[in-house]
This record gives sequence, structure tokens and C-alpha cells, in this order.
Amino acid sequence: MKLVAIAFLILLGGCTSNTVKEIPQEKEIEVRTIQKEFTPHIWSDHKILKISTEACAEKGKEILESLGFNQIIKNGSYVYGNYSNNRAVIKCSSVNESTFVYAAVAGPKVKVVEKLRNEIVWQL
Repeated sequence: MKLVAIAFLILLGGCTSNTVKEIPQEKEIEVRTIQKEFTPHIWSDHKILKISTEACAEKGKEILESLGFNQIIKNGSYVYGNYSNNRAVIKCSSVNESTFVYAAVAGPKVKVVEKLRNEIVWQL
């Protein structure tokens, strides 16, 4: 039995190798800080409308579509949309028998942001 154990250990020792496997080194990671291209301007306004919050949100969606906004999302009484580097939001809330609507536009160019806000609020 000892002879079998010794033969097994010799065979097992012969199966091992002394070659060193090269482990690939990870490439050096370059850390970059993302700089904002601009500080956004934000313009907002509000109104009280004599329509339901659902009708207000639907009207907000239609306004954004008519102005050429894309990626328009309507989530309950919120409506969001993008126009170039600008983002608009319209929020409709029920107040007594009226609807309070808040509209805001943010973007890099103050004149564009102001014009978009004005167009949205005028059409409400």
C-alpha cells in the first residue's frame, strides 16, 4: 500500500509544472472630469386655468409638439420635452375648481430659453 501511495505522489508531482503563467495586467485607467459646456438658464411662469388637470396636461403636450419639441413624455399631470439643448416642463395641479399650471424651460442660450417659455405660456 505504501508503494502505491509513493507511486501516486511521484505521478502527481510529475503533473505539476513550474512554469509561471503570465497574468495580463489591466491597462492604466485614465480619469477624466466631465466639464459642463454651459450653465443653464431657466425661465418659468405660471397661470391659473379653468380646465381640468388632465386637459391642461394634454394641452401642454400639444403645445410642445406644435413648437417642435421631441422626446415628449406625459406622466399624469407632468409633461416634459426636449428642443435642441433645451428642456421644458409643464406641471398642472388642481386648485379648488381651477388648475394651476407651472411652465419652465432651461437651456444654454438665454434668448432661446426666454422665447420658448413665452411661447409655451402664451399658448396655455
